[in-house]
Amino acid sequence: MTPNFYLRDSGLALLGGPKLLGAVAIVLFISALLVRRLLVRGRKPTLTQVSPHVLQFPPSRRHALTRLPGFEKSAEQVEIPTEILRLRALPTTKQADLGEDNQYTPTGFSTQDIRALGRFPDYAVLSGVRYPAPCSPNWDISRALFRPFRPFRWGYHQHMALMKLDPDWWVELEQNYHQTMAARMELLKTHGDRIFFTGSDGAAATDLACRELMEMLLQFVCKRYPQHFELSADKNVFTNRLLGTQADLADPKLHPLRALFENLPEDYALMLRNEADGLYYLRAAMVCSSVGWDIAQHRDEPLRQIHTHVPDYADKMAPSMDRYFSKMPTDAPIQRCSWSLEDWQAMFTSPEVEKNKGGEWTRSAFASDPAALTPKDLKLRCDWQTLRRLPLSGAIVFNFKAVFTPLAQLRDEPFIPALLLKVLQEGKENLINYKCVDHVRKVAMEALEVWAKEQVQSGIVPENWEVGTLEDSPFFPGWEDKWHRLQGF
Repeated sequence: MTPNFYLRDSGLALLGGPKLLGAVAIVLFISALLVRRLLVRGRKPTLTQVSPHVLQFPPSRRHALTRLPGFEKSAEQVEIPTEILRLRALPTTKQADLGEDNQYTPTGFSTQDIRALGRFPDYAVLSGVRYPAPCSPNWDISRALFRPFRPFRWGYHQHMALMKLDPDWWVELEQNYHQTMAARMELLKTHGDRIFFTGSDGAAATDLACRELMEMLLQFVCKRYPQHFELSADKNVFTNRLLGTQADLADPKLHPLRALFENLPEDYALMLRNEADGLYYLRAAMVCSSVGWDIAQHRDEPLRQIHTHVPDYADKMAPSMDRYFSKMPTDAPIQRCSWSLEDWQAMFTSPEVEKNKGGEWTRSAFASDPAALTPKDLKLRCDWQTLRRLPLSGAIVFNFKAVFTPLAQLRDEPFIPALLLKVLQEGKENLINYKCVDHVRKVAMEALEVWAKEQVQSGIVPENWEVGTLEDSPFFPGWEDKWHRLQGF
């Protein structure tokens, strides 16, 4: 059951009716006085043995309140001091009440602010990230294809390869929407909390983050795909015309993540700042697209522990990623793309599931007969990922979708066969073994070598081209023409 954050009353009748605007001013004025009072009374703790991340917070977004109706002429929007954010943090690991005043999220919002904002506030203003533009009039979901991601780099070494996110592409729908939604619902029915969990009961910060994510995503799809999705004027009903369904968002039994799971075919994981050490832990998730693992394995784990299986992460990336999560602003969402080569189109496979059934997990569909593998069996799997901080809760949401492409489609894409061949031939062994099994690598290299020579012979690629990361990365020259042509416009 989802707590109702909006029906609480702290004695000031803040949450609706004609008194709202004046009440907002009162709340913020009292909040400012209480902050100063806490600073005067509070004694500074000894921090000699505290993790450095405890004192690191993202840039405050509280100043954005002045741009919202009812807040523009209110009391001064004080930026909450770090010490107050630390001492009065809204808990992520224990029960708490959003009705209790003067608890703060990492981005500087108080519980009074959150209650006064109510449901479905203007997240573009609060986050500093614009709403998406409606998709092109030519766009037709029955023909829509994912963009052709080709995230290959040379010289190849392990790093995050972060890029700025175009706000239009946070959610990307395509022609397999109905099949994907049906497959995900079946996975949920079969595997339950291995792919879906919503945090500890009573953890107010997690509940807030789940509700915030739901509201932001529903706002997004209604603006990006208005022909398919709609929110009622009172924000209580979400209509999905693709599925012919309506979700009652006012129903306390409908958890925000469940509302998302039943309407969007993408995966989301919520990382929240732990008030004890300042690190970010996985607190809620809905993840179907995992091969060789499942999201339940990482429940309540910190970022570093989640990535123990990733080559070179602990040595080369963990410290910088912990710092990045600590300081990531809300107005700078990023994207990246990881890739692998597979010999079947798996959405969800877990060694733990196979073990429980008495079987043995294998990544390859051709493990028992690798000689039968041919290039037409190979698929490029791209996990297109986005990362952004939610403005109110301060949670960081990791979102991704798995996109499969027959390897043969790379044959006519300029420079791509030679680039991928170079990575497979000369890349660091532990990284390439992470990307594909040996027999898949062997068959792929044989095909790519032929296709790379074809491109030189036909003049698509200069004979003396020195293989390197393309300027068009993570795509390729002329990708938009090919993409539009395949969609029929």
